[in-house]
Formats: sequence, C-alpha cells, structure tokens
Amino acid sequence: MLNMAGNFCTVKPFKLSQRSLDTAKEMDRIADLATVLEKIAHAIPLFQIFVGRSTYSMAGNLATKNNINGYDWQLLADSFGSINKIKKATLLKIAVTQQNTSMGEEAKFWGCIANALY
Repeated sequence: MLNMAGNFCTVKPFKLSQRSLDTAKEMDRIADLATVLEKIAHAIPLFQIFVGRSTYSMAGNLATKNNINGYDWQLLADSFGSINKIKKATLLKIAVTQQNTSMGEEAKFWGCIANALY
C-alpha cells in the first residue's frame, strides 16, 4: 500500500466495479450503524440516572442527585470516542483491502479513501 497520508490525491475518471460499489454501500451501512450506536449511547446516561426514581419527589430528587454525582462521566466520554475510533478503523481496513485487491485508477481511488481516513 502506498502511504499518502496527509496528501491530496487525484484520480482520473473511471467506472467503479460492482465490487467497489458494493463495498461503498457496506461502508455507508457501517457509518450509519455507528451513528445509531452513538445516539443510543448518548441516551444511556439519561435512563441510568432518571429511571427508577421514587414516586415521592423529594426521594426522587435525592436519588437523581446521587446518580448524577456518582456517574462515571469520564468512562462515558471515553466510550463515545471509542465508537468513532472503531468506525474509522473499520472503514480504513475496508478501504486498504480494496486498494490492495484493485488495480489502476480504482486502486488509486481506494488509496485516496484510505488516505482520508488516516
């Protein structure tokens, strides 16, 4: 694989193969799933903090305060960052594989995609 990280690259006009079109669709699917996972992950603290509150408002407010104070916010932030890192690494692996198994302009195209993901 030609390492072009940080450089812009140009590709001459060409027609993507069906394999590349299918791979691009799979990459879109992975990106969409990661977006859904991020949305779900962002909702988790709300459920963990507010679900199960007592019907008595005073006790419920105290439980909520304890849940907020005791929540591991650093772990939550790390998990949010991990979703994006995993998505990026997965997409990079796919792009590099396509680059290594393609030829000509199509290989250069996948190299540009991989370069953008570094």
